[in-house]
Amino acid sequence: HATLQGVAFPMHKDAVAALQRYRDGKHNYVQLVMDAEQELIRLCNTEPTELKDLPMRISKVSPRYHFFLYKHSHEGDYLESTVFIYSMPGYKCSIKERMLYSSCKNPLVDMVERNLQIEIEKKVRHCKSNTHTKNTFYI
Repeated sequence: HATLQGVAFPMHKDAVAALQRYRDGKHNYVQLVMDAEQELIRLCNTEPTELKDLPMRISKVSPRYHFFLYKHSHEGDYLESTVFIYSMPGYKCSIKERMLYSSCKNPLVDMVERNLQIEIEKKVRHCKSNTHTKNTFYI
């Protein structure tokens, strides 16, 4: 699975289906978790989510990947933009887990953009001290 950009774990079919539903407007949020034993990226959560709900969706104990549909206005235009959030709870997880999440991030983003045709407008790394506001997602 090694590539020049990192390690490309395949996605479980439920994760792919959830991202397809996200792309098609049926979900506004998808959270993915890595299954290191199976070397697979799995679906974790698709609860409807608003900006104010994001802190509740971010795990305090393990890393996650999040795709969030940020609805906002820019210069008078209503926009819906995909924000990819890579959340890392600091040192509560193992070095191996931190390295795996970090090295799988770019191949995952590439696959989602290329194969699932989801355009990611902004990428955000969330550490345990971050709080996300409209300024975080300024697009």
